[in-house]
Amino acid sequence: MGGNRGDKLRVFLLRHGKPVFPDARSYIYGHADYPLSDLGVRQAEKAGAALAGVSMGRIVSSDLSRAVQTADIVASFQAVCACSPEWDSALREVDMGEWDGRAKEEIEVEYADVFRMRGEDFANIAPPGGESFAQLQRRALGALERIVVDCNAVDNLLLVAHGGLFWSMISGLFRIPLGDMMRFGLDYCALHLLERDRATGQYRLIRYNWSPDLMNYMGDTINIRG
Repeated sequence: MGGNRGDKLRVFLLRHGKPVFPDARSYIYGHADYPLSDLGVRQAEKAGAALAGVSMGRIVSSDLSRAVQTADIVASFQAVCACSPEWDSALREVDMGEWDGRAKEEIEVEYADVFRMRGEDFANIAPPGGESFAQLQRRALGALERIVVDCNAVDNLLLVAHGGLFWSMISGLFRIPLGDMMRFGLDYCALHLLERDRATGQYRLIRYNWSPDLMNYMGDTINIRG
């Protein structure tokens, strides 16, 4: 794609909206392909409206339904957008293996020992047949690098994917321990904004876990277009 349009690439990381689950129980899910709930659709619409003034040169999404739907909704708000969302399986959420799509209360009983061990060290311990977060991090960073090298003619890149994947990505870029994930917010349809120096490949974290709903309890306005 052509020559550089500026010395910085802005990378918008948008988590999908809230999915619909089989019932009211808490579910463990990664590759399990849940679609957006009605609330998730509204969250995606709010995110799309908030990003409408940012001309996205490229939109790349996980190929799981909840991310695909979110990306399509956000793209529909782009007034001038020469790109359609692309789907990339490398942007999928962490693979939860034998636990994927099952109720947490069942897993805690059936896999009590490994469930406890993973809770103590989820960076390195994977569910049976699944990925650890360290493995996810390698996949996430590899996908990011592969995508950004094809963005020389792009000012703004939007990635639509998953909370665990984005956390592992940010953790790796800024050397934050993977195990600190629960100390950081990862809301549905929240936005993280990175700035990548094209010359050095270094990243700067501009915004973390921003969403339009923040305006409901913040008196100030956050400018994400700056």
